[in-house]
Amino acid sequence: MTRKRVTASEKKQRHEWATRQIDAGMGLSELTALTAETWGVSRRTARDVVAKAHKDWLEAFNHADINQQDLLFQCLGRLERTARKAERDGNYACLIGAFAQMNKMMALGADQKGFRGHPPQHIPTTKPCW
Repeated sequence: MTRKRVTASEKKQRHEWATRQIDAGMGLSELTALTAETWGVSRRTARDVVAKAHKDWLEAFNHADINQQDLLFQCLGRLERTARKAERDGNYACLIGAFAQMNKMMALGADQKGFRGHPPQHIPTTKPCW
């Protein structure tokens, strides 16, 4: 049995599809399985498609024209949806992880030692000399 050769346009279509899936937030291992199933290719071919799409996505991501603030808020929105779903499903470990990651991304400092919701204030240790 001979295999059908893949055309350049079909390769391009797979590549663009995989790039859109990565951009939508799908994980790479999940995308590899989905690519193999959707396009009827071997797992190895699917892994190659995903690897090339991921490389191109990273190059586009590092391009100077991307609005970094907008991208940050998109990621925070995804984490917030994940946290809500985790809470609804009773997956508290995932909920804690999502909040910890949001804290790191926003650099709020709530993960710092001694944080109690307010920045530390200077309290004099000696009485004034009036």
